[in-house]
Amino acid sequence: MERTDVISFLTKDFWKYINEGGMHPGELSGVQMTGMPSSHSNINNTEKEYVETMNKAERARYLATTVLIAIKDCSDFEYRGKHKTILEAYYIQNLDNQATMIKVGMSEAQYKRSKKSALKEFIQRYNFWRDYRQCPELPSLFYPQKPKKHPKTTQK
Repeated sequence: MERTDVISFLTKDFWKYINEGGMHPGELSGVQMTGMPSSHSNINNTEKEYVETMNKAERARYLATTVLIAIKDCSDFEYRGKHKTILEAYYIQNLDNQATMIKVGMSEAQYKRSKKSALKEFIQRYNFWRDYRQCPELPSLFYPQKPKKHPKTTQK
């Protein structure tokens, strides 16, 4: 299975699905998402039939919506870092780090920690929704690790 860096995915692949699905960026922030199935059996049969008969543009829209559901499913608690607000501001509204930091009212250090936590939470939510909405073509995501700094060796 393909693995992709979460940052690269949100800045490139997510927008590829949006464009291929013919979605307008204005549709993204106002969408009310619910992932609850419509029947008591935990399987939404109408959705299942629809998923199996989609064309390429419809499938791209479905994949973009799945990613959007994962973003909107992230927590947004004041004391936990406002993950959903950070992800929406930075990756959907295309605000830069400074503008996002001001929007959420955090210091630079708080913002960096919260953004990292937000991306890690997003990966967990994304994995759930990718499986739940049957999107195996969406790649597996990982959080990029910085290379470890090795201590300098002394030369004689």
